[in-house]
Amino acid sequence: MKILPIQEAYKSKFERQKQIKELEYHASGHCVHIGKLSPGCRGCFVPDPFRRNIMVGIKCNLNCPYCFEKLTKEPEKMERIKAKAALLRESRSPNYHPTSISFSGGGEPLLYLDVIGGFMEIFQDINKHTGKRPWYYLYTNGLLADAETLLRLRDLGFDEIRFHLGASNFSDKVYKNLAKAVDYFKAVTVETPAWPLHRKKLFEMLPLIDDIGVKHLNLGEIDITTHNYSRIGEIYPDGEIYQCYEMHLYDGGLVYDIMEEVLRKKYSFSVLDCGCFVKSIQRGPAKWVCHEDVNGLHAEY
Repeated sequence: MKILPIQEAYKSKFERQKQIKELEYHASGHCVHIGKLSPGCRGCFVPDPFRRNIMVGIKCNLNCPYCFEKLTKEPEKMERIKAKAALLRESRSPNYHPTSISFSGGGEPLLYLDVIGGFMEIFQDINKHTGKRPWYYLYTNGLLADAETLLRLRDLGFDEIRFHLGASNFSDKVYKNLAKAVDYFKAVTVETPAWPLHRKKLFEMLPLIDDIGVKHLNLGEIDITTHNYSRIGEIYPDGEIYQCYEMHLYDGGLVYDIMEEVLRKKYSFSVLDCGCFVKSIQRGPAKWVCHEDVNGLHAEY
């Protein structure tokens, strides 16, 4: 793979953005999108000391070629106990007011339904005690998201489910589960990488998810780490990578090609460029300094 100088990578991105007049910019340009975003996305762009992502475990039922995680051993039960204790301690703060709580993992969260249920019981108690309820959402590759599981997640208090369609190579089974999820939650989102080798399937996806009733589409660039660099180099030797806080695989403007298609076909869902600049503000110190107000960024449910 080729390493792009940041000047070349950034210039390409900014020139591509200029070609779409309908783009909206928030958080000092880190957030580039069309349409109103999921409430769960707001916490990526504003300071929130109580916003948490619960990493429930590393077991996975798929093996994505671009996975950037190194799967070693599962988090120990003691670490989960410490996390729960920290949540209870934080909830006693007079300033406690989290915007969102999410569940993900180095693997597939739906393999850990009992763990998720235990955390949600704590959150429900905190909600009652504080009178403050965040937006709850969960990531999944969708293979295990059958009607019974979706109903359980709804009853646990989840507002949104996000599907990584690319993990299953956009399987029919996951599309069917995605359609079921729309009946159970306030919002259903597709969050999947802008993997250049999925270009055709991503464009084929657009009318399907619009018909299903998906509310939001988040397309991110692939993180490049020591764990996936060689594998991606073998699969996609023409790939270009660059650094923006972390290393990313440049999508060649794929996200903006999709945005243009969504605008042209007048599809109803939002699209977020959840690429390098989002990751920079989300994971780095950037959002802890004063950025412009992002009220009105997300949809109301």
